[in-house]
Amino acid sequence: MEKCGYKEESYEEWKENDMRAELFAESMEELMEKKILLDILQEALDSLRPEEKELAVKVFGEEMPLIDFVNVKKRNPRTFSDHKRRISSKLRHFLWNEVLILKENKF
Repeated sequence: MEKCGYKEESYEEWKENDMRAELFAESMEELMEKKILLDILQEALDSLRPEEKELAVKVFGEEMPLIDFVNVKKRNPRTFSDHKRRISSKLRHFLWNEVLILKENKF
């Protein structure tokens, strides 16, 4: 190898840099996938009415207990339990449809 002008260290350095580039490419791909999924989640939240979106963000996103959200709003807990279930169903339906679209387009 040294006859051709290469040093052992330069090969090792090249190999290490190549591995770094490969890891960087994988992490960029993962970041792009996460961005796509976050955009879909934002679209799903935007499809809700403002009061539904508020409940979804607080209870699902921020993991606020439903009873705490109910106490802040000073409403009937049973009503909000029904709203939570309905919102969860809407989000699930929206996200499921988007996943199907992504699979058809091969992400």
